[in-house]
Amino acid sequence: MTDLSPVADTLPTPGHRSGSAATAPAADDGPVWTLTGRIATWVVVAAWTAIGAMMLARPVFISHDSLSNNVHVWFIADQLWGGHGIPMHVPQLAGGQALTFPYASIPWVTAALAWPLLGDRAVTLWLVLGFAATVVATFWAFPSLRRGWWAAATLTNPALVISPILGQLPFLWSIAMFIAAIGCWRRSRTFAAVALTALASITHPAVGIPIVALTVLVWLPFEEPRRRRALMGWWCLTLVVSLPAVWAVLQSPVMAETSPLTQATALVQTVAMRILVLGVPVALVLIQQRWRPRQWAPACLTIAFLVAQVPMYQPFGMDFAWGGLTRSPDAQVQAFVRSGAVQPDRTYRVLTGLDGKYGLYAVVRAGGTLDSEFFPEGLHRGPFSSPSAYSAFLRSRAVDTVVAFPSYTGRYTRSNEPELLRRMSGEGCVDGVAITRRARSGPWSVYDVRRGC
Repeated sequence: MTDLSPVADTLPTPGHRSGSAATAPAADDGPVWTLTGRIATWVVVAAWTAIGAMMLARPVFISHDSLSNNVHVWFIADQLWGGHGIPMHVPQLAGGQALTFPYASIPWVTAALAWPLLGDRAVTLWLVLGFAATVVATFWAFPSLRRGWWAAATLTNPALVISPILGQLPFLWSIAMFIAAIGCWRRSRTFAAVALTALASITHPAVGIPIVALTVLVWLPFEEPRRRRALMGWWCLTLVVSLPAVWAVLQSPVMAETSPLTQATALVQTVAMRILVLGVPVALVLIQQRWRPRQWAPACLTIAFLVAQVPMYQPFGMDFAWGGLTRSPDAQVQAFVRSGAVQPDRTYRVLTGLDGKYGLYAVVRAGGTLDSEFFPEGLHRGPFSSPSAYSAFLRSRAVDTVVAFPSYTGRYTRSNEPELLRRMSGEGCVDGVAITRRARSGPWSVYDVRRGC
């Protein structure tokens, strides 16, 4: 909802009603820079088109955050098209305690409508559409970024690059709505700006609401005095409208399974990175209008953004994420599911690594119930202090079966869970839990858990 138009004297005032946001003049581009900028932009556009095509070519796009969308959309589609309506909880997640809509109600419901035609590709298509909408909204809200090297720099924004590759569908839909809201506010289309901001907050409350709040509060001192009260009032209205979505986030089982410190740390890290999807374009506009940079400046920024992807490669797991463009479902997981070992009346804890949570998804699709949701904070991939602590963990989640794949040990080197399972399977009852190892039928290990022994 923030009006960014007055960042330079050449832009219109907040009350300007020309029907489109003005483009502030920047330093004149010479013919060489104009030509190379156009070429660079089209190269980047072609690269993004190829990436989108590769994502859609996969039967299921498997990255860090992608399959949490697939499992919810699959469930919603199954309920909708089966004529059952949409229940509040997903019986197959977190022992039946997971909410159907912890967030992302708008993209998930609409993707579910396309599920019978596209299957898992409906989710991937909605992810690609969310990215495209974010790009279009950015260029619409900030028209001066549409040309030459400025456009190339916008499209190579590292925070923007990682979002679709990591599979951040709810965030992309949310930020696309909010950036479009900024464009509407700049054009004095107040109702549309407020509606889009509310939808952005509802779609991803945990991230969208802080981003909206930071944007509004940072801009407030620069807003025209006569509009400050209106800006605050409309923002507060969007908060009130999004309260049910906030309630849903707080009711998610992962909130009870993680400490407040862990939740706060994860929130700060997530918001700090994702706000740059908006922050970088705003910074580019400020550079254009405050410093009137030389012709080569946006080209240097584009190169800098591309280079910045390198140090982000490992910390953000982009090595695995980029692999999603060619990744197929884990063959061992598929073999386990096809063996008929998944029973619909049992709660499973699935230990896989390097599969983007595909093991969790496959077990749910086969009729099993998981002990957790797909949020990494609730999966618990760290060590347990003792066999007694592990027994308490299994009891608290009502786990009936643990399936451990070889990839788990290679991925989660800090976890001692496979070793505890092997030890406890020969020790009888340990603090109310007895673990029995089944005979091997593949490279995986299956342990049955008897609680209350």
